[in-house]
Amino acid sequence: MKIVIDVGVLGLAQLFETARTGIYRVVSNLTMELLARENLDLSFSSLASLQVNQLTIKYLEDRGFSGKVFPASIVEKILTGAGNVDLEVPQSSLATKVLSRLCRISRARRIGQEADLFHSHYLPLPEFKAADIPVKMLTVYDIIPLLHPEYFDEGFVDDFKSIMASFSPEKDFLFAISECTKRDLCSWFDMDPERIFVTPLAAAPDLYYPVEDKEELATVRTKFSIPDGRYFLTLATVEKRKNLQMTLDCFRAVASEAGNEDLYFVLVGTRGWKIKEMIEGIENDPLLQNRVIFTGFVADKYLSALYSGAEAFLYPSLYEGFGLPPLEAMQCGLPVITSNSSSLPEVVGDAGLLIDPTDKDGMCEAMLSILNDVSIRQEFVKKGIARATQFSWSKCADATLAGYRQAWNQR
Repeated sequence: MKIVIDVGVLGLAQLFETARTGIYRVVSNLTMELLARENLDLSFSSLASLQVNQLTIKYLEDRGFSGKVFPASIVEKILTGAGNVDLEVPQSSLATKVLSRLCRISRARRIGQEADLFHSHYLPLPEFKAADIPVKMLTVYDIIPLLHPEYFDEGFVDDFKSIMASFSPEKDFLFAISECTKRDLCSWFDMDPERIFVTPLAAAPDLYYPVEDKEELATVRTKFSIPDGRYFLTLATVEKRKNLQMTLDCFRAVASEAGNEDLYFVLVGTRGWKIKEMIEGIENDPLLQNRVIFTGFVADKYLSALYSGAEAFLYPSLYEGFGLPPLEAMQCGLPVITSNSSSLPEVVGDAGLLIDPTDKDGMCEAMLSILNDVSIRQEFVKKGIARATQFSWSKCADATLAGYRQAWNQR
């Protein structure tokens, strides 16, 4: 079985540092795991722009996997050369877009003719000819833009709908990253659960681990302007779905109590949509403006120390398809306070404090219990580290390969 996988997000993340978040983490780790497996007829491609395609190839070549790149045809080489693309500056000219489209059409046609199975990690499935490729698979991380479009900008929802419209619930197969997402897919699309395979994610052990070195912890504090004292941590795109307004309200209540004058809230992540009112509220609040620290995007090499230096990880998200940050936090030995809904109980289990994401009192009580009771904190540190060991990228790769085999047998 010849398998071709679209990993264009790897190239996109080389162009935009802020794209090195959830989906990039999944694709980069899973790709390396699959490449480590022997006796697999795998090749990797990109059906994005000329620029992203070339950056994806470079990503694989730099890691010694040039032989696993789906080869370009003479036509595609000519189109790429005509584009004369600068790999370091985003390209948006009409000519580049036209050349990218022509290259995409050519490559998709050849993949359809040569592959037995095509797997897209994010982009819409191409329209292959009926007589071509027998098995098409798409990874779906969540369908929150369909379930709760109010959390997103209209343009994002429209783009997401185009991805979902690219697969046939009756003919194609899906990967879901949690049982929660699988249930949502079955319900929304009235899809046979036998056509959806669950591949739980993981936190890479070389990136996420407890940091005890005081100098390293202090260096990271200085780099991101975190004052001396204790801090709560959240890592997320700053958007409505992450329930950050409630987190801020609870932090304000806890920080206002006597004895918590040294308490801060560190928010790691890029700014998303529908947050203007929240940002203005912080800027106009004397307590919050001095205690809330936005770091923006943070490179991987600093994350373990940021996690390890915090008192607890706050993640009362309104809806998640999986929830990688709580898993990363647990692996770093940080107690987690998160929602008791959507996929998050699958990830955290009994190793974190699960609260109703609409319950402010419950959130405040959980925060205070971590701050004030050393035994509770130590209990969840221990449970969290143990829980994180249940997830690995090796297991994710095993589940992915099992999905390929089952889809092939069901074709």
